[in-house]
Amino acid sequence: MTPRQKAFLLVAVQLVLLLALAGVLLLLPMGQVGWARLVGVALAAVGLVVVFWALWTHFRVNGSLVNISPEPDVQAQLVQKGLYAHIRHPIYLGVMLCGVGAALAHGHVAALGLALLLVLFFTYKSTFEEKWLMQVYPGYAAYRERAGRFLPRLLK
Repeated sequence: MTPRQKAFLLVAVQLVLLLALAGVLLLLPMGQVGWARLVGVALAAVGLVVVFWALWTHFRVNGSLVNISPEPDVQAQLVQKGLYAHIRHPIYLGVMLCGVGAALAHGHVAALGLALLLVLFFTYKSTFEEKWLMQVYPGYAAYRERAGRFLPRLLK
């Protein structure tokens, strides 16, 4: 399988996981966990803010929307401002926070399982993507040392 084919497969898997989570949230009965619902709603709200902030930053730097594929856009600059100064994959982080938050707020074990799969998926997708980013952007290795994958680096 070529890297482009694998990238297409990853986008398809991402879509399936997000649709499956949405289906579970819409179709299965909600659980009865009060504190988890509050934490979940807060996490989902933070996730939405992170996604939109990262999208806005990327647009301001490149004048274009992000590519859903893990294949880097060779015409785009490596974004290292805003959240990207501290986190290499803030959009993935935001989507994971939304997924985990929605699953906690919903309370069904199937939603929680799909949210965990989403976290594992984005961990794998980001690893695959970074191999390409290292080839496209000469400064990516140094950037990787400065910024954490999903959370800021606490120790330098």
